[in-house]
Parts: sequence; C-alpha cells; structure tokens
Amino acid sequence: MKKIALLVLCFLLIVLNAGAHVEARKHRRSDRRPNYKLFVFGDSFVDIGNRGPTPQRIEISRQWYTPYGMSDPAHGNRATGRFSDGLVQPDFVAKILGRDESPPAVRLWHDDGREFTGLNFAVGGSSVYEEADAPCLRNQTEQLRSMVRNRYIDEEDVEDSVALIAVTGMRDYVGLTGVDTDDDLARFANSVTDRILDGVRRLQRMGVSKVLVDTMPALGCTPWRSWSTRYTRCDSRGNRLSDLHNTALRHKLGELDDVLLLDLNTIFNSIMSAVCFYRCIYDLHTAGSAASSQQFQRTLAPCCEAWNPDSYCGLVDDRGTKQYNLCPDPANFFYGDFWHPTQAAWTAVMQVLEEPIKDFLGI
Repeated sequence: MKKIALLVLCFLLIVLNAGAHVEARKHRRSDRRPNYKLFVFGDSFVDIGNRGPTPQRIEISRQWYTPYGMSDPAHGNRATGRFSDGLVQPDFVAKILGRDESPPAVRLWHDDGREFTGLNFAVGGSSVYEEADAPCLRNQTEQLRSMVRNRYIDEEDVEDSVALIAVTGMRDYVGLTGVDTDDDLARFANSVTDRILDGVRRLQRMGVSKVLVDTMPALGCTPWRSWSTRYTRCDSRGNRLSDLHNTALRHKLGELDDVLLLDLNTIFNSIMSAVCFYRCIYDLHTAGSAASSQQFQRTLAPCCEAWNPDSYCGLVDDRGTKQYNLCPDPANFFYGDFWHPTQAAWTAVMQVLEEPIKDFLGI
C-alpha cells in the first residue's frame, strides 16, 4: 500500500511541476478576458485540411479517409483532413481560447460574415525549407502578411492574436543523410531552428501579440523509429537529434518576450513512461476525483499499422480490402499512426499545458 501511495505522489509531483515544462517570460492575468484570434503554422501535427484530398487515395492524402476521424463525433466520426483519429493540437488551443475547434483551414476559408476566429495555415508535409509540394514555414507566415496587406484580415485581428508554430521534424529530419556526427547534427538543427526563430520574428513584426512554439517530440520514440525493435524501445539516435533541436530552440526563443515554448518532448516522454494514464493523475490533482483506471496500453506502437513499409494507414487494395491493422480502441494508444498522436494523447498533453497557456495569455 505504501508503494502505491508513493507512486501516486510521484506522479502528482510531475503534474504539479508541469509548468517547468513550459518556458516563457512571466505574465500576469488581466481582469479582462482577451478575445484572441488564433493563427496556426506548421506541418501535419496541426494541419486540419490544408493538405487537400487527391483524385486517388495516396499516402499524403490518407488523412481524408478512414480510419482517420473515427473518434471525432463532432464531425460525424469522419475524416476531416486531420492526421488523427479525432481532434489535434490547434483544436485544444482553440478550446482554451473559448472556441469549439481550430479556426478554419485557409484553403477552405471564405469571409461569410461570421465572427472571424483566425486561420490555420499549416500543411501536412511542410518543412522550414522551400519544398515544391507544400508551403514552408516562411511562406505560411507570408500568406498571413499578404492577407492583411490585401485587407482580407484586419490589422486589429492580428494585433489581438496568438500564433501556434509546430515544426515536428517529419519533413526536415526524416531521411537525413550525410549527417553523422553530433557536430553535424547540431549544425543542421541550428539551421532548422534559425528558420523557426525567423518565423517568430516575422509574426511579431506583423503585430502578433503572443506566440506559442512546440518543442520537437522525441523522434526516437515515434513508431516510425521504434518499429525496428517491434515497438519495444526508443531509438537513441532519433532522440539525440530531438535533444539537439530543442536545445537550440530554447537558446534562441527561451528569453524572448511574448513567446511560450510548449515542451511537448518532456510531456510526451512523461506520459509514455508513466504507469498510469497521465490524465488520471492530472484529474486527481485538479478535480479531487478518483483517478480513472484508463491507461495507454501501448505508447510506442501505433493504433493503425501498415502491413509493410510500402503501405500506410488507410490504404486499401483494388477490392477495397484494408492493407493495415487497426486497434479496437484508439484511446488506449498514444500514437494513431507511425507519426501522429491520437485524440486521447492530445487530450492528455493539452490538459497538462492548459493552465500554463492560460497564464501566459492572461485568460
């Protein structure tokens, strides 16, 4: 019994110190709740439909097909262009701001006279570097500048806004070749984070009042890297690359005013290494209720697993037969596919980050 009590106490201390996983200058809450608009930039972690469907089902458009969206009753349990079985990070940030979901994808947006809540510019497959098939981070921020210049967006809406930047490294670091030593990796990470810093500064020059920036989750603990060990352990080289990236990111952004680093790396690792589902402990601390018995049964394996390296989650053959295995309940898995968290995972992560974000925004 003592061991159980000690275990619960340890996890309570983790949550009580969640603020240590969020880095920013101190901000006091205001008596007036700001009506923030939300602008989202980045890659597939935060894309909600900018990477559009294709005439035929292919890997880069898989997010428009089953099983994506299967846990999202708000959208009819159908795929919406999110790389998840349900909601993703910008949906939860929007909820913190008092909205129902992420602002619309810029690809689908038109001014219909309804209240303007912001826009999502993120595109699956995006990089910090110029790529032919997706706008890079700089070009995404330039889209916002252009829309303000052409008066599709009011300057006042930008000044009363918060931006979310999510660069997870999927396009920038995956398949990296000719970079073997720590010095080589550090130089490359320095180049990537320079472009993130440039994105932050560009947004601030436009007048964006607050900027949230994700750290990079541990690459070595994604199913994409743990697959080689049959999901039994993380890959140390992938994690080393994430560490170098995040060290450079903290050095460049950690002391900037009105910038909040969201340490997904630490929080993901805490959840995946915890015996109890992190949300249970968090609920126990915040609500005083009994902890749920729900757990992430699998943290390194994906809920949806392709049958072979040339396949992908969502692939079907000419007869419509699935070419992937799907778990019975995504809520028991941290990762939905080889790269992207499930809705349950985002729920747990964003519960930890909700209070630090509110404190930073003064709401």
